[in-house]
Order: sequence, then C-alpha cells, then structure tokens
Amino acid sequence: NKKNIIYSNKQTKIIDKDGNDISVEMFNYLTLEKIFFSKGNIKIKDINNNNYNFSEIYIDENKKKIVGSDIKAFLNDADISDNPDNNPRFFANTVYISNKKNIFDKGIFTYCKDRGDEKCPPWTLKSKKITHDLAKKTIYYDNVVLKIYDFPIFFSPKFSHPDPTVK
Repeated sequence: NKKNIIYSNKQTKIIDKDGNDISVEMFNYLTLEKIFFSKGNIKIKDINNNNYNFSEIYIDENKKKIVGSDIKAFLNDADISDNPDNNPRFFANTVYISNKKNIFDKGIFTYCKDRGDEKCPPWTLKSKKITHDLAKKTIYYDNVVLKIYDFPIFFSPKFSHPDPTVK
C-alpha cells in the first residue's frame, strides 16, 4: 500500500475491464499512474478472438497505449479472417498500439495458412516499419520486401494496402 503497487511473481490470469484475457508469469501495476508492466511469457486473447504473444509489455491505461516487444499477433477475428484457409498474422520486434494507430518495427505480415514451424509461408511482406492506421483502415509499409517462399521478389520504399477488415 505504501508504494501503491500491485504485483505478482507467479503465473497470473487477468481479465481486464474490456474482457481481454491476459496470462502472465509476473506483473507490476502502479495504481497511481495506472501503468501495467510484465515480462516473460505473456499471452493475450482479446474479445475478438485474436491472440497476442509478447516477451515484455507496458500498458498505460491513462493514455490508452501499449508498448511491447517480440510481438506475435495471430488475427482470428471473423471480420479479418472469414476464410478458414487464411491465418493472418504480424510478427515484429516491437509494437506500439494506440486507439488510432498500431506501429510494428522490423515486422513481417502474411495472410497465408500456418503450415507449422518448419515451413515458411508461401508469401510474406517484411518491412522496417509497418503502420496500421485504424481510422483509414490502411496498412502502410516502409522499405518493404515481398518474399515468395523466403526468396525476395520485390522491394519498395513505400507500399500500402487496405486492412483485412475492408470489404
């Protein structure tokens, strides 16, 4: 109480006020600043059935922003993946998530079916920076490389396309 910190060093399951299911190995929550921090094996399942894995995460409830590292985002929302043969996913070194934009640094995106750890997806877009503008429903790439079976085919300094929710 004196330090205004809620913490745990054990495996913990948290359900936030939005209904997201969060599983962590440890966490610290600064009650005055409303900042949540965790490191280790972090798994989040949101209310849209999307799964996110992190190795470290900071959540600022006041600013409604999330910063995380070693992100693996598996998008299972019915609005995004209406075909069961598609498994859209983002992997990135770091991610910055807010109400308006999601920014992935040194990231990769694919829509291809997940064929297991030992097989690469048929195509990927690998980029220095991926920005998902939620208001414009557009994904922007900086220094993007299109790879087909891990072989680079096309490079562009700038590239964009509508996000998967656009019909």
